[in-house]
Amino acid sequence: MKKTRMYLICILLFSILITSCSSKQDLKPNAKNPPVENREEVGESSEYSEDDIEPYINFFSIEDDNKLTEKALKERNIDYLLGEDNLLPNKELIANFSAGNFKVNKTFNTGVPKEIDVDLAYRKYLMPYDYCLIIKDGANIYNTPSFGGNVIGEGNTFDKLKLVNEVKGETIKDTGSDKWFGVSWYNKDGKMLYGFIPEGVSQIRRFRFDNMYSSIKELENEFTKYKYGYISNYKDVNGSPPLIDGKAMDKYGMQAYQSAPAYIDLNNEENFRYFPDGMIVFILGEEKGYFKVKSLDYEGEYWIPKKYISFDNNLDSFSKAVVVDTTNQNQGVFEKRGDKWTLISYTLATTGVREKRRFETPIGKFKVLEKKDRFYYLSDDTREISGYAPYAVRFAQGAYLHGVPVDFVKKDGKNVDPGIKEYLFTIGTIPRSHKCVRNYTSHAKFIYNWADPNDTVVITIK
Repeated sequence: MKKTRMYLICILLFSILITSCSSKQDLKPNAKNPPVENREEVGESSEYSEDDIEPYINFFSIEDDNKLTEKALKERNIDYLLGEDNLLPNKELIANFSAGNFKVNKTFNTGVPKEIDVDLAYRKYLMPYDYCLIIKDGANIYNTPSFGGNVIGEGNTFDKLKLVNEVKGETIKDTGSDKWFGVSWYNKDGKMLYGFIPEGVSQIRRFRFDNMYSSIKELENEFTKYKYGYISNYKDVNGSPPLIDGKAMDKYGMQAYQSAPAYIDLNNEENFRYFPDGMIVFILGEEKGYFKVKSLDYEGEYWIPKKYISFDNNLDSFSKAVVVDTTNQNQGVFEKRGDKWTLISYTLATTGVREKRRFETPIGKFKVLEKKDRFYYLSDDTREISGYAPYAVRFAQGAYLHGVPVDFVKKDGKNVDPGIKEYLFTIGTIPRSHKCVRNYTSHAKFIYNWADPNDTVVITIK
């Protein structure tokens, strides 16, 4: 057993030399990294390989997210979901409210397109289709769209409220705007209330089922026209792409690591960009060891070395799709039944931050590459394994759909698993991860059990 463990550690030291953040960042785990205890929750063995380990996956520390969650639960914020004691509301029919005598500029009434059936297989954390995210603490909610009205509630950062309408109200001095929003929420007694907030204290969010559906249909249409494959270069297994002017990132923000070089002209190999691992490409032709391809999310046609494009374990069919909306921080899960697509789940999500040494969730259409009941992530500071993410579905490079991350607790020099966590108050608020798409753990498990690399696509939209 000791020889096996030392062998694995040697592989790790040799193989994990760079991250998905920077080609120069050292990600070697500490050779003295202690074993992990209490791993029975997901049934993983006590050994792990190189492919079980990823760079640090949280932009904000998960400890910060846990503290925000504990605070929200303790103070009983007016967040829409927290209006239910068990955090798992099953209500879908949510009453609309009248704006009284005030002029209504707009009514928010997003619906599911008639082309889509709805048959929810996962019914936790149901949100209104239109909602707003409070972005400042102490956001007063008034009984009229006026600062002279009675304050009937107070929203705080990251509370999520049902969005009903936009009305013309009292002019807001700081902005000169007269826009107010009608919102509804549950009070601590479970009663739904209704009031108004001024423009500027929240962000408008909605489930863009129309955009989700159109992205699915666009991909489905192209599958009927062209041969297709996908970029395959997880952890640079098929070779490190060349750098662009000495840099490991193209002008579009895509890094070289775990990508393929895509040339516009084979006679000018200085002009290229990167296509990320997992991205679906359509084959237009071939020449001199290259495939000519196109992607539905990158304008133009490109030449990519054949070694970076795989047809192994390709999609046998396209009947399942997870569509992640990185702007609204939510997602829809769809399944094709007969000739019609069916919405089987919709819920909030958290995507990646684009910043130095951290990357946003890549935009595009990706094949589900593999599933892991958990993967481990390294600490940026110590390069030791510091935690894990459960029920992970990898779709691009080191990007996964996964459940709530869990940091190990140190005890007597060993990593102790505190147990799988289900919920974070920060899910569905702002990008907070490093590339991955964070889910409530029960939803990640739902996707993990449902998705199949042979028929499932992950689509990410702006």
